[in-house]
Amino acid sequence: MTPGLRRISVAAVLLLLLGMVVNVLAQNAAKPPVSDAAIDASLALKRMLNDSGSDAIPTIDIPDKPTVSNREPEPLIPPPARRLRVVLDWYPTPYHAPLIVAREQDLFDRKGLEVTLTTPADPSVPPKLIAAQRAELALTSQPQLHLLVEQGLPLIRVGTLVPAPLATLLARKDNGIDGLVLLKGKTLGYAQEGPARIWLDAILEDQPIGPDDLSLRRIDFALTPSLLEGEVDAVIGAMRHVTRHQLMQQGVDAVEFLVEASDLPVYDELILVANRDVLGQHRRDIADFLDALEQATLWLVNNPERGWELVSRAEPGIDTAGNAKAWPDVLRYLALRPATLQARRYLRFETYLQGRGLIETLTPIERLAVDVSDVDSPGENGTTRDGSG
Repeated sequence: MTPGLRRISVAAVLLLLLGMVVNVLAQNAAKPPVSDAAIDASLALKRMLNDSGSDAIPTIDIPDKPTVSNREPEPLIPPPARRLRVVLDWYPTPYHAPLIVAREQDLFDRKGLEVTLTTPADPSVPPKLIAAQRAELALTSQPQLHLLVEQGLPLIRVGTLVPAPLATLLARKDNGIDGLVLLKGKTLGYAQEGPARIWLDAILEDQPIGPDDLSLRRIDFALTPSLLEGEVDAVIGAMRHVTRHQLMQQGVDAVEFLVEASDLPVYDELILVANRDVLGQHRRDIADFLDALEQATLWLVNNPERGWELVSRAEPGIDTAGNAKAWPDVLRYLALRPATLQARRYLRFETYLQGRGLIETLTPIERLAVDVSDVDSPGENGTTRDGSG
């Protein structure tokens, strides 16, 4: 190669090296300055490589740099409400006041419950809906519970709205009925045959007549209208305070025979029943439901006038002169502690029914009634209120 060409080649190589240096400097200028700690780490790595004489590169743990997000926080989504379908025993009456108040004052909502109240087309239907798991709670009477459990329905009492008998036998005075013996040959209306048989058996025990001496007619919800219109001579199972005042408002005088005047044991007139087989799934929800009812009942007792205004406004069908007159008596009969169970009462009634031949076998109390507020009391599947087993 001639000297001239050699000089050109050297110059070209120098220009190429110069371009590479400029490019590296430009890239480094765009980066943040290297910290002293990084330089020290690089030197340490170089010394390690020189000392070991190995081509392997050791692993160095470098802490992750925390990141900061400028995004808005995700909104808090409340847990889904737990649904409880409640079937009334009757069309809405003043005795349902705790349920209505708890609904109207959002006491169920505060417990995280989505509660629906429905009226049955037939007073015998609510417990059957519970047995079929088409509702979680239903209202019925303690006498009806004993009879249905005897028939094999998986029902269990979980709460009480009215802890005393209300059922009564009412007869029109203008039909000349002023004593039980005068019911012979008369027409007696009832809503549910099972409880009606229990009440009649007790009321007529010391009388020279029996249930077979009367003409019994099922009239479902039409107890008061049937008596007012003269379709029947007497009715049994009517709620004494309300029906009595309704008749008086219509100018009809009635004579009353109380079921507890007999040897019939004291019982709970209005109770809440659930499905025994799946109680463990709903136990906590039912306990919260009863807590809300307890708050509502306490408010009603402390605010009777405001309570009537709220209930009659929420359910216009309740707003009648007869119901308004009965309101003070109704409040006195409401259970202040709906969850509380009087176990001996259920045992006595079960024993009474068997002794009278109205049921064949005795059902253990734990399969008839339970206090769901008791965390140590297991449900049918062995689950306690807190969910432990």
